[in-house]
Amino acid sequence: MDGEEVIFSLRPYRFVWFAVVQTAMTIIGILFIPFALIWGLIAVRRYHYWLTTKRVIWCHGFIGYQVRSVPLERIADVVISRTFPEMVAGISSIDIRDMTGQTQTRNAFGTGTGAKWIGVKDAPEIQKRILEQIKQVNENTRKL
Repeated sequence: MDGEEVIFSLRPYRFVWFAVVQTAMTIIGILFIPFALIWGLIAVRRYHYWLTTKRVIWCHGFIGYQVRSVPLERIADVVISRTFPEMVAGISSIDIRDMTGQTQTRNAFGTGTGAKWIGVKDAPEIQKRILEQIKQVNENTRKL
């Protein structure tokens, strides 16, 4: 968009390992580990996250893909989460909560209604940068 700059761009970290671990933790998951491995290898190229001067953007999908965004002024909170499969895989996720109070989350297979930045390396630093950008946007809006 006009006047919008990318602050950082991320891809999931250890996403393939997460896909296999999450699948293996289900009762019948062991039978689906080869599928999870293939899915993880494909999906890692389809997941991408951006923070710009105006919004957070995420691209996700498996066969197709979807690009979604939320303006920074509509974000109420940025939460670091670590489910048990994520902990085993050695990754963290960032959940984005909008002004309605809903957590904008997605599960690893792309279903749900929103964003969960899966496989974020150094999640506390990324959370800090997003919150700083939200603060800056809100301060600039008040000045106008």
